[in-house]
Amino acid sequence: MIACDVSKIELFLDKNLSFQVSYKQNFNDSSNLVIGSIYRDYSNLKVFSSFPKEELIINKNQMFRHDLEMEQLIIYSSEESINQTPAFLLFNKPNLICDFFSITNCSEESCHYSDPIDNFYIKKIKIDFVNQKIKKIVYEDLFERISTIDLFKYEELDKKVSFEPELSDKTEKIFLN
Repeated sequence: MIACDVSKIELFLDKNLSFQVSYKQNFNDSSNLVIGSIYRDYSNLKVFSSFPKEELIINKNQMFRHDLEMEQLIIYSSEESINQTPAFLLFNKPNLICDFFSITNCSEESCHYSDPIDNFYIKKIKIDFVNQKIKKIVYEDLFERISTIDLFKYEELDKKVSFEPELSDKTEKIFLN
């Protein structure tokens, strides 16, 4: 067994405490394309997609999944739920990756994590780096669905970005533990 190595992700995060980046995500079993932005400000994280129109916000010990079209906000207070979000693992607490995978294989340009522990919902994940920035993430879930996320246009964080869900009077709140 190879020791778990998250040094490339940690180096990226150490050099990029606060940023925004555009992304596009596609799936091997669908023609749907998700387009959006990821915002990071130290331990706060927001993933916004314009299609479907939703956002994932991780702020302190809470996670919010906000479907902006359905006006539905799901609030997770359990750390277990937060820990199982790929965005959280990659952009906030990469050392937790070692809790979920037993095999690591890193090269100059990429890291591959596989052989999940305790039926973790991701079977394997590969992260490609260019100039010490994450450029591509490919992961396969337990249902053998493969997701590819391309990251591009890294920029300084726009200080107007809020890490709180913006709610209307019609927003339905659902609390999960």
